[in-house]
Amino acid sequence: MRGFRPPLLSGVIVALLVSACELDEVSLTEPEDALIAEVYLKVGDGPSELSAFLHWTLGGSGASDLDQATVRLERSGGPAVSLFKTDVAECLVPELVGVVAGSCFLAPPLSEGALGPGERVSVRIATPDGQSLQGGMVLPTDFVLGQPAAEGVCALPPGVPLEFLWSRSEGAWAYSGEAVIWGLRDALAPEGIELEEDSVTLLGISISETDTTMVFPQEFGVFDRFDLDRDLALALQEGLPLGAEARVVVSALERNYVNWVRGGSFNPSGLVRIPSLRGDGVGVLGGMVRRVVRVVGALPDTEIPGCIPETGGPAG
Repeated sequence: MRGFRPPLLSGVIVALLVSACELDEVSLTEPEDALIAEVYLKVGDGPSELSAFLHWTLGGSGASDLDQATVRLERSGGPAVSLFKTDVAECLVPELVGVVAGSCFLAPPLSEGALGPGERVSVRIATPDGQSLQGGMVLPTDFVLGQPAAEGVCALPPGVPLEFLWSRSEGAWAYSGEAVIWGLRDALAPEGIELEEDSVTLLGISISETDTTMVFPQEFGVFDRFDLDRDLALALQEGLPLGAEARVVVSALERNYVNWVRGGSFNPSGLVRIPSLRGDGVGVLGGMVRRVVRVVGALPDTEIPGCIPETGGPAG
């Protein structure tokens, strides 16, 4: 009797096997290109910079010609600023030119102070076929560097770390520190270090409004430690080499900027981007307030004051 199977059960099994072989028809639709706009405003030291990069999610041509789009920044305390179409290389890092398709827009030259810290601004973007994006933000308030106290340029002896200190900027969600160092090949040659590139860019971050200190150059390279030449990385841990120079930019970053470029604490899919533009697409209107100083690897003298008062007397 073990080989007997009740007729009803046999019928159910046969029905299940037959139904499992039947395939439902599924229609797949082509995904649509969505408009993305990345608008960045930088104020503070030097002329204000305003740029917008427009592109599509799938990299296609989309329904409109982005070169003919209009981008306009509106202000709470002054006239609006219209951006003009320019070469895409003005909006992209060199590695992405020719790889990412899109349209770049820049503001006409703006004098220093034309747009200032703490100002409320908004952007409106429109394409020829009627798509639009809009959004706003408030720039962080102004802040000052307490160290180095010397304005413009200061000297840093070799082997001496320089702790950048600055005042709190209200509205900042984070601070970034970017240092472009050049003259490294000649500066490190006496130590037997051979470099293919003469310059390097280092990036550091302070992750709260109250975290207002960063050590140069050690803490400026936290995101670059695995990409740097090992000997160069070790040398920079000791300080700025004699004869090298650096342009250091400390920036207060507002909420929109941080939310667009940040990474999640656990996100296997990659970068977490929170948009701040609304309408027919997504994007960001991000802003920063920056302070800039040039640091020279040298002993302080009468022409170049010391970055740290103890190394060259009171700055100024």
